[in-house]
Amino acid sequence: MFRKRWTRLTKLLVVLLCGALLFPTTTGYSKPSHVHNTDLKKLVVHNGQLEGEFSRETKEYQVKTNEDQFLLTITPLAVNAKVAVNGEKVNHKKQVMVKLLSTKERVQINISTPKGEKDTYTLFVEKGPDYDLKDVTLFQNGDGSVIQDYQLGFLKADVMDGVKAYLIFYSKESFYDVWDYMKGLTPEQIDQHLTSQTEGENKNKLFKISNLSYADGGGNTFRSGQRDVITGKALDVGDYYAYAATLGENGVLGMTEADRTISIMAYPTNVELLGSGKEIGNYSVTFEPADDEKITHYFLFYSSKGLTKLVEPLINDGNIAFLEALERENRGKLFSLDEIGNDRVSFMNNQKTMEGDTLGSELYYAYVTAVSEEKVLGSSKSLKMINTNSMPIPLETIGDGIGALLPAGGATGATDEYYDAIREATGVARPRIAIFNSSRDSVDVAYDYFHLDDGPYLALETEFSNRGFEPLYIPLAIDTFDFVAYDDYFVNLVKSSHAVMLQGGDQMKHARSLLEDDGRATPLLEAINYVYDQGGVVAGTSAGAHVMSDPMFGVGRSFEVLVINDTEVKTIADVPSTGFLDPSMEGNNFQIPGLGLFENVLTDTHFDERGRLGRLLVAMRDTGHELGFGLDEGTAIEVKDNVGKVVGENGVWILDASSANFNAKGVAPGFEVENIIVHHLTEGDTFNMNTKEVIPAENKQEVDRSEDTLYHSSNLFGGDYESTKSLLSFAKSTGSEQVTTVKGTASDPVFAVQWAKDDDSKYYQSDIDYMADALAPYKKGTITNIRLSLWVQ
Repeated sequence: MFRKRWTRLTKLLVVLLCGALLFPTTTGYSKPSHVHNTDLKKLVVHNGQLEGEFSRETKEYQVKTNEDQFLLTITPLAVNAKVAVNGEKVNHKKQVMVKLLSTKERVQINISTPKGEKDTYTLFVEKGPDYDLKDVTLFQNGDGSVIQDYQLGFLKADVMDGVKAYLIFYSKESFYDVWDYMKGLTPEQIDQHLTSQTEGENKNKLFKISNLSYADGGGNTFRSGQRDVITGKALDVGDYYAYAATLGENGVLGMTEADRTISIMAYPTNVELLGSGKEIGNYSVTFEPADDEKITHYFLFYSSKGLTKLVEPLINDGNIAFLEALERENRGKLFSLDEIGNDRVSFMNNQKTMEGDTLGSELYYAYVTAVSEEKVLGSSKSLKMINTNSMPIPLETIGDGIGALLPAGGATGATDEYYDAIREATGVARPRIAIFNSSRDSVDVAYDYFHLDDGPYLALETEFSNRGFEPLYIPLAIDTFDFVAYDDYFVNLVKSSHAVMLQGGDQMKHARSLLEDDGRATPLLEAINYVYDQGGVVAGTSAGAHVMSDPMFGVGRSFEVLVINDTEVKTIADVPSTGFLDPSMEGNNFQIPGLGLFENVLTDTHFDERGRLGRLLVAMRDTGHELGFGLDEGTAIEVKDNVGKVVGENGVWILDASSANFNAKGVAPGFEVENIIVHHLTEGDTFNMNTKEVIPAENKQEVDRSEDTLYHSSNLFGGDYESTKSLLSFAKSTGSEQVTTVKGTASDPVFAVQWAKDDDSKYYQSDIDYMADALAPYKKGTITNIRLSLWVQ
């Protein structure tokens, strides 16, 4: 009986076991498909915030916390999975406390199964306030072969308290390796890494930007020769990451990687065009081959298009077969390394352009491209151009024959009134305007600004065409100086124009491109003067307005300039062929020969947006200019027949030093002046350069000085129109004087700035708002004859 029952029980167990295997449960850990799964079922951050909802398919997450450590609960989908965090095994409860040694850390959660399957979840942890700059964007101008072809644009961090400056830098190393390096630097070590350093093994690695208003999305250019922040090597073939960081008193606060990498391929150098005439067979090139064993061939071609506009869409994705097809169509010449030798390489007779066109009346660049067996590599073009155009004919008289100058304070892209004023001043319905981008680091950069749209920023060619001009490209930069500044064709092309436009950028590069080393005018600058003398217009924005004075100045920050009290003197020969000319003392002014289009007027731009009143005062004393024009953004002054009329959105400061008393240059503890006459003009106001008389626009009425409340600025030179707000408030007030103190660090002197009124002081107001957000509470006004004094307390 017992044996029969045992047999029946055994059979029942076998049936149940077979059923379990054939029809497994749908819940719990016994599901066979989960046994070797490396996904996580659940991930909980207990004292931090996991950005976004957890999903087993998503392997990377951002985590925010304010603690020095946080607890993780990790639940694998497979019950037999093993878990490790940063290489350390996790206990059976799958909980682990993660300690944070830095404000940014990468936490890796590794999942493995007995069969060897592995997977990783990564947490990018940020601790404390968010000091990371936002929307860090890499821009490229020119061919991208040198670091100064690149710029970083960014916006301010969520938290700016304690931020003293920004740093931009690059490296082949990835984010967390660079972050660990940067976070480990002391303030003294950071100083040793700066591009302003001239000595030390770590010099020229970090570019420091002290003006916090530069976090506006616009590009901030890497310095010439700037090196990899970790390796110390110069930019070379390979891929690099670009970074922007916030800097505090004790070191780096936050760091952000740019949206894309810098990628450099091998390319030939020193491409020189030889020959002349209207037949392409008359031309040849010489060049330095690239030092790369992967290169097997070079490809010679020509085009009217610049490097970026041509190579990226037509060449970069090609290979030898693609180039052989172009050669069969007579659109280029492919040759091996053995064919180079030491001789020049000639174009084929009747060779067509890269686009397949025959040689016509045009300006063309000669190109040489390096090629490997697998793909097309880098390209270089000649600085000199193949020119088959007819000689332009200079204009004899333009408009009424009285020339006009139109300097603007920068950021004029949306200011229709400025472009209308240029066009109307020529007296021509659709004037030809010669565009000078010689303020840029190379002719490739100048070309890109003229020809290429860049996101929301239109190409200058497009912008000026849309505004009713016939724009002419002048390929002048420091690297084309020897060719363009003396070339009869370009000299006469400028003379055939109704107007000239000097673009923004670096005013020292404008000067270096248009003046000899000793400050004498080149033929191309003489052509600009010719346009003005015939009744044409010479306009300039930002750097293009700065360079109109002689001498001109730039680069200083108001407070530092007041303390140093000694404008440095530079020459045209001091301007480097690439990169920027910097003062010997950080934050100081320097003066340098300018174009001399203005007589006895010193111009400054981006004026009160960047708090530049102090630096203009010092520069006026040291350059000997009687008048100073402080041009706000989006604002210009049209000077014709010695009368200036304000055009645009904000204000023009006119500083008159004819009755001023200055202290001596270089005297400690800082700069002092008394009795500067200040006028503040807005749209429609005029200023007579001879009589110094201000005439308000017809839409403005004199206002009684009845307000009792004065605006008290915490930093009169801090930018964001602080000086303007103080001056407008004082002009409308009942008071006869106001003194505001300006402070730096505890060891710096304290400056007092005094506004004072007398019977000649007037205030006029319109019903029109300023465009600057900082001036939103105010209406556009005209202020005359306020006396400014400044001294050390």
